[in-house]
Amino acid sequence: MTINVGVTEQPITVTETSDAVIGVDVTGGRGPTGSVGVTGPTGPTGSTGPTGATGATGADSTVPGPTGATGATGPTGATGPTGTTGADSTVTGPTGPTGATGATGPTGATGATGATGPTGATGPTGPTGATGATGATGSDSTVPGPTGATGPTGATGAAYSRTITSVTSSTTLGAAAATDYVALCGTSGAPILPTAVANTNRYTIKNIQTTANTTVSTTSSQTIDGTPTLTLTPNASIDVISDGTNWRIL
Repeated sequence: MTINVGVTEQPITVTETSDAVIGVDVTGGRGPTGSVGVTGPTGPTGSTGPTGATGATGADSTVPGPTGATGATGPTGATGPTGTTGADSTVTGPTGPTGATGATGPTGATGATGATGPTGATGPTGPTGATGATGATGSDSTVPGPTGATGPTGATGAAYSRTITSVTSSTTLGAAAATDYVALCGTSGAPILPTAVANTNRYTIKNIQTTANTTVSTTSSQTIDGTPTLTLTPNASIDVISDGTNWRIL
């Protein structure tokens, strides 16, 4: 770009820039300013001027500049040679963590069965369970069952005898042990029972008369069912036994 400047009689200093050249018209004195002309087209860019001399180095700054970005990591260098083995340490290092449990190995073969141990003591008997319901009655058998065994023979009873007496007067009946007495009372017959104490005999007394009564009496003020005497009408009879003290009618 070129700029034409009208110069007065004053001195003019010309400075060269990097991209423009300023031209100076050094003709005679400045006439009156003419009217502004039409702006001409932009001229071509001039060539770059030479680089100026390097200025003096400025004083060191007391303020640290910002840290630059970290550069890319360089490639890993080659592995150096192995160093010599150090002396064995006398201090045991800490135990490392326990490793993971390995997989379970296969089950081994079953061993032989051991000998049977002795039988333990018998435990206490448990409580008796409830009685079950009664089963249905079976049908009657048509086959007679076997005859049971004959039971043992019972002891032989005491031997008893019987004495029959005709009574026609006042007569005390006999008292022999183990003897049943039968008294048949006729005319004027008046039987007298012996003592009832310790007497185990049975006495049958019958009035065989057809019209007269017969009176039965006792010994030692004993009684017959509470009375000292008993009257038998014709053809009547009684059976008495002792209760150990007096006589009782059967």
